[in-house]
Amino acid sequence: MVCAIVLDYYGAEITKKCLISLIGQGLKTIYVLDNSQESEAATTLESAVDQVRAQRADFAVEIISAGTNLGFAKGVNFVIAHDRQAQSPHDFYLLLNNDAVAGPGLVAGLLRALECEPEAVLAAPRVVSSGSSEREQGVWYHRYFGLLYSRPGRFRFHYFTGCCLLLPSRLVSKLRLFDEAFFMYGEDTELAWRLTRQGKKAVCATEAYVKHDYGPSVARSSFFYEYHMARGHLLLSLKTWLHPAEIPLLVLTKIVGLGGRAIVRCFRYRSLTPPFSLLVAWLPLRVNKT
Repeated sequence: MVCAIVLDYYGAEITKKCLISLIGQGLKTIYVLDNSQESEAATTLESAVDQVRAQRADFAVEIISAGTNLGFAKGVNFVIAHDRQAQSPHDFYLLLNNDAVAGPGLVAGLLRALECEPEAVLAAPRVVSSGSSEREQGVWYHRYFGLLYSRPGRFRFHYFTGCCLLLPSRLVSKLRLFDEAFFMYGEDTELAWRLTRQGKKAVCATEAYVKHDYGPSVARSSFFYEYHMARGHLLLSLKTWLHPAEIPLLVLTKIVGLGGRAIVRCFRYRSLTPPFSLLVAWLPLRVNKT
């Protein structure tokens, strides 16, 4: 049994398109986590889900909410915990961004990839975007400078974005899937690093795909985006080390790289938000609204 987990944040119409693309994929249930925090947004989301149900959806849709914006990492963990406590928990979890559209046979392709690789604990499809296709099969993260590449290299490790992932329930039978220190941005990178260090394998189901454009779903110049992006990189500098002695250098290079990025974005957007966000990114602030 496979269920999908979709997080919604004031995006009912986008979420509706995502859910419609999952009709006929063989899912039993779709959990939609409402991170929007407002009754009007909840009503709009319920209406959008009703429209999906009216299209003879072959799965049950359950909208759940914690009454606050949990972010991505904690939100996914919250939904998985909710399912694990159900009478009949699912065998597989499909994580899918609400602004992504599933290609035909997505779930079947991901399941086949796991069947063909018995050692794998996670499968991801190709991510097809309207821009470059270089990152269709994942991204290479530079541990020191936080840069993203489309090919391997020194100090880089591979990860699949949280845009779309399929994982068996055994992966989360004892531990939480994502590190909840991350609100959004970086949790999928940390997960890949952790699985790699544990000797666990992730595979790409090249025959399956989702349509999704890379980039943030919120305004790039907003404090919400700038703060969580900077904080995600800084947290990764504390978690992606091979030896504890490496941490100071990882932190220093991240600060230098993020500082240069903040200065460039300060002039680009004519705003002091990027450098200010970097200054406070070490603090665990509750920035959960755009």
